[in-house]
Amino acid sequence: MPRLFLAGLHLRLTVLRKSLLPLLAVALWALGPVSAYAQVDAGSPVVVPPSTTPATPVLPPDAGTPTGADAPLATSPDDEDTNVSPSDRVVEVRIEGNRRVESEAIRRVLRTQVGDPLTRTAEDLRAIWALGYFTDVQLLAQRMANGIAYVVRVAERPTIRAVQLQGNEELSADDLKEQLELKAGTILDIEAVRATQKKIQEKYVEKGYFLAEVTYRLDPVEGGAAVNVVYVINEHSKVMVKQIILQGAEKVSPEELKATMITKEGGFLSFFTGEGTYREEAFQRDLAVIQIAYYDRGFINVRVDKPTVQLSADKRDIYITLHITEGESYDIGKIDFAGDLERPPAELLTLMKSRPKERFNRGQLSTDISAISDVYFDKGYAYANINPVTSVNAEDRTVDLTFDIQKGPLVNIERIDVVGNTKTRDKVIRRELRVYEGELYNGTGVKRSRERVTALGFFETVEITQHPGSSDNAIVLQVEVKEKATGTFQVGLGFSNVENFIFTAQVSQNNFLGWGQSVSASAQISGLRSLVQLSFYDPYFLDTNYLLSAEFFRVQADYEGFIRNSTGGTISLGRQLVDDVLATVGYSREYVDVQAGQGIGAVLLANQFQSGVTSALRLSVSFDRRDNRLFPSRGFIHYGSVETAPSFLGGTFLFNRYTAYSRLYFPLPLGFVFKTNATLGYVQQLDSSKPLPISELYYVGGINTIRGYYLRSISPTLLVPRADNPDANVTEFRVGGNKQLIFNFELEFPIFEKAGLRGVLFYDAGNAFGSNEKFFEDRQDKLPLGLFHSAGFGFRWFSPIGPLRFEWGIPLTKRPSDDPILFEFTIGNFF
Repeated sequence: MPRLFLAGLHLRLTVLRKSLLPLLAVALWALGPVSAYAQVDAGSPVVVPPSTTPATPVLPPDAGTPTGADAPLATSPDDEDTNVSPSDRVVEVRIEGNRRVESEAIRRVLRTQVGDPLTRTAEDLRAIWALGYFTDVQLLAQRMANGIAYVVRVAERPTIRAVQLQGNEELSADDLKEQLELKAGTILDIEAVRATQKKIQEKYVEKGYFLAEVTYRLDPVEGGAAVNVVYVINEHSKVMVKQIILQGAEKVSPEELKATMITKEGGFLSFFTGEGTYREEAFQRDLAVIQIAYYDRGFINVRVDKPTVQLSADKRDIYITLHITEGESYDIGKIDFAGDLERPPAELLTLMKSRPKERFNRGQLSTDISAISDVYFDKGYAYANINPVTSVNAEDRTVDLTFDIQKGPLVNIERIDVVGNTKTRDKVIRRELRVYEGELYNGTGVKRSRERVTALGFFETVEITQHPGSSDNAIVLQVEVKEKATGTFQVGLGFSNVENFIFTAQVSQNNFLGWGQSVSASAQISGLRSLVQLSFYDPYFLDTNYLLSAEFFRVQADYEGFIRNSTGGTISLGRQLVDDVLATVGYSREYVDVQAGQGIGAVLLANQFQSGVTSALRLSVSFDRRDNRLFPSRGFIHYGSVETAPSFLGGTFLFNRYTAYSRLYFPLPLGFVFKTNATLGYVQQLDSSKPLPISELYYVGGINTIRGYYLRSISPTLLVPRADNPDANVTEFRVGGNKQLIFNFELEFPIFEKAGLRGVLFYDAGNAFGSNEKFFEDRQDKLPLGLFHSAGFGFRWFSPIGPLRFEWGIPLTKRPSDDPILFEFTIGNFF
């Protein structure tokens, strides 16, 4: 509690309790002003005040001071207002010592104002402390001719000039950027300094520096008006989990249990994988996961005791020992249902995977409860509660289950709130929702809404939570999103063994002005092609259920035997028939110029190297249930299209093209993803007198079709002369096929997830078939099922400039011209 000392004629304070103190106060009056002192630790905002002049002490007047044991020592403010003479009232309030805090800000909190007697100084002192701006406060009284000058003299807390780190070698300033919440220019707040110290300490523990020490010091600068906050870090050695011992783990192997844990034993690659790092919060989660692993195997009485942790002598390694008491495993006995049954018990039982006489599985039980709950949620019982009542039979080691169902009232959706979208407009989110205000609650609709909003790709996270409404039968849904960057500007320069150098530049925005539209402009130049492309996509054109897409392109591609130059564009209009099923109709017009390659006898293939115009209509249907459009890990997409270029559309090239593909994505444990792709294509000639131009036919091989084979090297061939004279040597020339079939199988797995590095194992098969061949028939190479096969491995880095793919393919159907193993690198995603 700060101490208060005041002196002056006719100044009566409650802190003066002894009868002799008034006489001492009169004697001290002539020695100068008397002050009140206090110390505080608090931060404040910074302002700039005007300068002030210090008070000057004056001699007391001739008037006497009340003395004696019966003299009043303090009175109420109301009494003072009536009994104090004008000469004993405050005629002026001065603020001194403030440099950044405005004088008016201090005056506003004072209880004593001009015209008041000096009886509330204790309250003034507490009010000024409460501001938290100062390290020292003095309250001074100065006798004036017409009254009292009340002087408030303060010493402000210093500001923070800089926040510095000292001794951090393993973690850079960027690594600790989120922990450094102190900002230069703010008022020093010791509690905030200590909070930041704690956060830095926690960051080191998270990174495995279990013994790291973090202290701080304050270095005064600018004559004490400011300080540098310096965090002194002694990192010590990184502590590695050397060994995890699971004592008592017999019926469930230690290897199985360790596989479920986040905490791993360190090894030679720990510096790269991060394994071996000890984090207390992760380890506490591991203890719970070990128990769950036993529960899922029927060990309902398992006990995991408090672990013992030992530190090695050099303080570099820790050894963790867990003591587990497994108990006996239990099976499921009887299964019954009670309470509010919307369906017969036999029908509810069909929704469950748990069955009598099977091993008790807590995780499976949770899934069964969710399946039963969905029945009630979909009927509008948002507050339905399914409580599994267990009865343990120790004799025969079984657990009887009774599902007690309380459905609660039917619930309507009163309101849907959308929060967190600072850029994206509400309607972009709401049009993806499959639940609506005023309708009955629907659990499946809520799940589908979350999936559809997530699939937009605009948000890092999407959560739909429910809150009570204005009545028992009303509910409020809150859709909370966290936005992420949807615009990119990329410039890249690289090298590919297929296309030599590659220069790419792209500007794109997938959520243009928050309307959910996509616009992009891109260019690419390499040794085999050059590309300029502009595109626009609106999934809800003019706020309707129709989509509009438009694209303009200019492409030059070298097919080794010929060069294809094309300029054109497409425009498409589509509509969702049902959820995730999209039908589109489009028109494309393309001007194509084909030039024969050098060293090829062009006479024999003169009818193949045709230039002209493609004018075509296209009808397509897609069924897309991927969880992410760019990097899917779950779901599927099926696509089929028919493109027709008849003569009445004014084109030179007359054909029908049929295209279909199916892609499936299966998430696996530990972040693995299994992917499959099957692609089929067929080009049909419409006019027998006008053969299909070589530029419209199929060529496969390369990193985006069948890996392990050179780009576009798989195709029917013809023997053609190298020159136009009869004696010229002949060579195989790839003429393309009117049919193609491609299969891709991939197993993608994390290598270093935080850095965006993933590995891949793959198997490919496919071929391009000539017009005289059927699917799965190869008359040229006599292949089994008419397919080329390959396998391989690689890794992918999701870098700031886009996905980078490094892959090694091994041709299993090897031709003399094929390499034993082919490395390929490219920029961009696959499927």
